[in-house]
Amino acid sequence: MQKILFFIITFLSCSPYCLAQEKLIYSEFISIVKKYHPVAKQAYLKTDIAKAELQSAQGAFDPSVYFNKNEKIFGGKQYYSYLNSELKIPTWYGIDFKAGTENNQGQYTATELTKGRSSFIGAQVTLGKGLLIDKRRAVVKQAREMIAYSEEEQQLMLNDLLYEATSAYYEWQNAFFQKQLADSLLGINQERYQFIKNGVKLGDRPAIDTVETLAQLQSFEFLQAESIQILNNAGFELGNYLWLENQQAYQLPVGVQPEANTPNQPLMPLSDYLNKLITHPKLEQAQIKSNVLSIEKQLKFQSLLPTFNLNYNMLNKDYTFFNEPNLFQNNYKWGFTIGIPLFLREARAEYRKANLKITQQTWENRILFTELQNKVNKYFNDAVQLKRQFEIYQQTVANYQRLYQGELTKFINGESTLFLVNSRENKLFDAQQKLISLQTKVAKSIIGIDFATGRLAQLL
Repeated sequence: MQKILFFIITFLSCSPYCLAQEKLIYSEFISIVKKYHPVAKQAYLKTDIAKAELQSAQGAFDPSVYFNKNEKIFGGKQYYSYLNSELKIPTWYGIDFKAGTENNQGQYTATELTKGRSSFIGAQVTLGKGLLIDKRRAVVKQAREMIAYSEEEQQLMLNDLLYEATSAYYEWQNAFFQKQLADSLLGINQERYQFIKNGVKLGDRPAIDTVETLAQLQSFEFLQAESIQILNNAGFELGNYLWLENQQAYQLPVGVQPEANTPNQPLMPLSDYLNKLITHPKLEQAQIKSNVLSIEKQLKFQSLLPTFNLNYNMLNKDYTFFNEPNLFQNNYKWGFTIGIPLFLREARAEYRKANLKITQQTWENRILFTELQNKVNKYFNDAVQLKRQFEIYQQTVANYQRLYQGELTKFINGESTLFLVNSRENKLFDAQQKLISLQTKVAKSIIGIDFATGRLAQLL
């Protein structure tokens, strides 16, 4: 985005921390997070779990085989012996096919049963409630929707993770630059203190100047110690996102540097970001919730219809299927069930509730879109204003730099005091610190816009 602070790079070029240190590049850091972080691993499991749920729901349509053996012998007499088998094949369209065999023996075999060996093949057809959709089909349809929901949940988890990881990297980078600045100014003040001490010994400087210089030196020693504390803590925070392939946490070694430039995406027009918003994972999930509720509504509507189930079995002697395929002339069994509650109060209430839930979800979707749109607007506004502030403050720091150099030249020529030099130096240091922090804020605000659109995982 912006060139790194030109005057600070020059100012810090001689720092010992700039020499032969290992670097952690932002792109490599993000790659590590995406590959090995536990949250990223968990995100990918979301879809696997949803697919398992779908497989479980589809189990309602699995063919099944049943064997049944019942026998009664009492007082040396065989009352009955039943050996039955049945194959059931559910289908998606509400027709369940079945076939089986029966072997019913015994003196007291139930009169409605066919004695001896027989076979049957038939079907149960739903013609009323459950014709277009039933609980089994609804669960499968909803499970399919939940796969898409889990994929969006995965994107949300990665979106949050990568934004938090990026923020941690930027804060670590900011702490590192602040530490370099403190190191360099400390080195300059150590040299100046030695110079003043030598001047006092030679009688060129008043002794009070050593006190002034020492106070300034000690203030920068304090600032360096503080910057070390902040940098170490930032490194610990960054370590939360560093994991190895073997699922072991990895602590950032001492001395590792961030890359010199703050990595970020260029700032695009606001309309481009708002166009991306329509595919935000939360909005996609909201639409999926609406789809699930629509499936529920279809199912509840079926409750308003009468129950009408038709059963038909074609019977055969022995185990010879289709021996006499005369559907309604001989060797068959059929029947139907029909019924409906007289007032349909429960069905009407459930159907009304389903409609109300869809209306409620529609309003929630609209509120969510507005909130996400305002979130993008906020991050974009922050980015634009912070970029402007950064550009202005670059000139401010450059002016402080010129004032400091001018005062230092006057001091060397004996035309100024050490107090004024220190005052100019403190102003410059404060401005340089603020500029480094501003650059970090700009980078975070720009990456924040992509975070607000919900598609950060697709960009990094």
